[in-house]
Amino acid sequence: MKQSIIALWLALVLMPVVYVKAATVDTLAVFSNAMGKPVRTLVVVPATSKTGQRFPTVYVLHGYSGNPDRTLKADIPSLPQMADQYGILFVIPDGGFDSWYINSPVKKDSQYETFVGGELVNYVDQHYPTIATRDQRGLMGWSMGGHGALYVGLKHAGSFGALGSMCGAVDFKPFVMDFGIDKLVGADSTKWKYYNVLDNARYFVFSQQQLMITCGTADPFLAYNRRLHEYLDKHHVAHTYMETEGAHDHAYWSKAAKYQVLWFNLFFTAPR
Repeated sequence: MKQSIIALWLALVLMPVVYVKAATVDTLAVFSNAMGKPVRTLVVVPATSKTGQRFPTVYVLHGYSGNPDRTLKADIPSLPQMADQYGILFVIPDGGFDSWYINSPVKKDSQYETFVGGELVNYVDQHYPTIATRDQRGLMGWSMGGHGALYVGLKHAGSFGALGSMCGAVDFKPFVMDFGIDKLVGADSTKWKYYNVLDNARYFVFSQQQLMITCGTADPFLAYNRRLHEYLDKHHVAHTYMETEGAHDHAYWSKAAKYQVLWFNLFFTAPR
C-alpha cells in the first residue's frame, strides 16, 4: 500500500503542467523588532484571475550557508511553478549563514525563531492575500532549514498546522562544533538539548500537527532522521516518512520539495 501511494505521488508530481499565467516574486526587507534589523525575504505569489482570492501559505527555510535568492535559482527553482500549480503562496526568509532558526541566548541579533514564527507570519498576513489560519499555513525546509521547520513549527504550533523537513539536521549535537552552533547556544553542552529537534520530539505528541519527514538514502543525516521517525512511531505521532535515493545536495531537495508541496496541498485541501 505504501509503495502504491508513493508511486501515485511520483506520477502526480512529475506530470507535465502547462501554465498560462506566472507567479510573481516580491523582494522585501521585513523589519524584525526582536533582532533590530531588516530581514531580506522573498514572497512568491501565485497568479490568479479571481478577484479577492486568498491562498494558503508555506514558509520555506533554506539550509546552512544558503539564502532566498539561491533557493529560487538552485535549491528549489520550481517554487514559482508550484505556486501556480497548487495556488500556494511561498515565503522565503533569509535565515542567515548559520542561524539554525533559533533564538540565540548569546547573539541578540539572531532571534530567528521569533522572527519566522511570529513577526514574519504577522507581516505576511497583513500585507498579502493569505488564508490566515493554522490549517492553511505550513513550514518546510532542508538541512539546517529542516531543523528550523520542525523546531520553529513546534515552538509555534498555534501558527503552523503542517511541517515538512527534507534531509533535516534533526540532531545537531554531534555537529555543534563543525557548524558553529556553539557560538549561538553557548559552550555549555547541557543546554544544547533545548534547541535540538530530537530532544524536543516528545512535544509533537501534543502539538496536533501534521508532519512529513523525508531523507535521501546517501545523506549523512539519514540515521538521525530514522531515529526521529522511530521515536514518532513509538509514541504514536501521526507522520509521513519517506526515504528515496539521493544525497545531501541540490538535486535531492529540489526533487523532494515536489513531494512535500504536493503533501502540503493535500493537507490544505482536506475536508474539515
